[in-house]
Amino acid sequence: MTTFEIRSPEGLTVRSARLTGPGTLTERATAEPGVLRYDVVADVAADGPVTLRWTWPADDAVTLWRASQGSRRHLPTDWGSHRDVRSVRSAPVATLVDPQDRSLLTVSLSSNVRGCDFAVGVSEETAEQLIELTVTDLEGEGFVLRIDLRDRHFAEALGAVTAEWAAELGDRIADVPPVARQAMYSTWYSDHQHVSAESVERHARAGAAYGTEAIIVDDGWQTDDTRRGYAYCGDWEPTSHKFPDMAEHVRRVHALGQRYVLWIAPPLIGVHSKAWGKLKDRTLGFADGEVTAVLDPRCPEVREHLVECCVRPVRDWGVDGLKIDFIDSWARDDVPAAPNGDCASVDEGVERFLQAVTDELRRLRPDVLIEFRQDYVHPRLWQFGTFLRAGDCALDPVENRVRTVDCRLLAGDRAVHSDMLMWSPSASVENVAQHFINALFSTPQVSMELDALPPEHQQVVRYWLGFVRDHADALLHGVLRPSRPDARYTQVRAVGATETVVAVYTNPVVRVQDPRTVVVNGGAERRLYVEGACDRRVDLVVSDCSGHEVHRETTTAPAVWTIDVPVGGSARIVCD
Repeated sequence: MTTFEIRSPEGLTVRSARLTGPGTLTERATAEPGVLRYDVVADVAADGPVTLRWTWPADDAVTLWRASQGSRRHLPTDWGSHRDVRSVRSAPVATLVDPQDRSLLTVSLSSNVRGCDFAVGVSEETAEQLIELTVTDLEGEGFVLRIDLRDRHFAEALGAVTAEWAAELGDRIADVPPVARQAMYSTWYSDHQHVSAESVERHARAGAAYGTEAIIVDDGWQTDDTRRGYAYCGDWEPTSHKFPDMAEHVRRVHALGQRYVLWIAPPLIGVHSKAWGKLKDRTLGFADGEVTAVLDPRCPEVREHLVECCVRPVRDWGVDGLKIDFIDSWARDDVPAAPNGDCASVDEGVERFLQAVTDELRRLRPDVLIEFRQDYVHPRLWQFGTFLRAGDCALDPVENRVRTVDCRLLAGDRAVHSDMLMWSPSASVENVAQHFINALFSTPQVSMELDALPPEHQQVVRYWLGFVRDHADALLHGVLRPSRPDARYTQVRAVGATETVVAVYTNPVVRVQDPRTVVVNGGAERRLYVEGACDRRVDLVVSDCSGHEVHRETTTAPAVWTIDVPVGGSARIVCD
């Protein structure tokens, strides 16, 4: 066991920490006051796990922000805080946040950590935070523990972690094609497994009229079975009944001006597939009763089969990219031995597979699109994916808000997409707008029968898709500053080069800090309160949820300026 000290910048708080396991630890000098770095040298593959453990006071904390927690916002106990972080699931970072959105303690491990148990939780015995990190899988023979004790906005603290990961990965990070930041249509909620060439072409034509740039063809293209199961997965060939000529079908979609992204779930193999007889002894066990198993990527013949299945759609059918799904199925405990394997761990096998796939796909087309889904948010996946979609939350705009913002905070320069937007055909226009507003800081995916929308819904959809395009500099590329993660983000601010966009959800008080500010009313009340424009001449233009102008004035703003903005609408404020 090795002991070491963790000391606050002022030296007022010192805690003794310990490293257990076959590793050595050295504190690294840093030019950033308040940031501590420790180099740990360990060969965990050969010698076993390494654990770092210490306590830290965090009296003002109201929540623990960590990767992929969804709407679960709380301060977990130490015994209930353990997370199995893998390269295919979650990420090795957490931050304790106070009511003013300040990070009290941000802890992270370097991007080469493939697997670890990551726990930050309240010690009932000491009323402090107990941090316990056990590293179980690495690329290389060492890693870095980073502790940020600076008093700063939690989003800034998380941004510093992603910047560190980006520096570590360097040119291994995949380029993001511009189209990855453009609105897309997805067939999942509109079609589910009933998708067909005819329906895809219909959606592509309708989407193009609304300004989408790509269509994502989800589960169902590979099977005539529509019972939502995966017993027929594994061959990844189009069903002739629904897609009689896949290459010609893709050409027709391209002629409509749409890129084509095809869903595939490489880990899954069903007992009714042709590949089952060859690969049934190369699995990690069943995942769906006894009809669907998870293939073992440690085996070269499995990776060879999967690479061919993933490359074929681009090479032979002309698709523009893949939605690679269910990769977190590979994050399994108690995996069997792999006598025919050539990898030390399942995660290493997954990375070998993804590297082989993306190398070949980028050789075929350098701007290939690869979608991953939350919670495939580990920085190691930045090497392969080009955009990340929020996890499934059908018809839940608030959850879409939380998930998209969470993804943005850890994505670095990755493109982040909303979960597919859907709503009831009888919904009010304000309700339709709220689905877009809650996903405002991401690239929208839509999954509705666009041709069948009532005219009033059509206007809302066109307006908000156009709003995202017109304000993309701030919304998608700006500095993101969300408020109150403990309350599922009451307000989100994005600061761009020429304007700021503020989305109001449950906090109606908006502080104007820039000459050009657009305030979006994602709340339930019309009345908003503006601060920061006191005694300045301001131009105000208010629009409703469909983009129609409802009010315009030029005035001198009081200290607290009350403005009336329709629910689902927006206000453009320009200060002299």
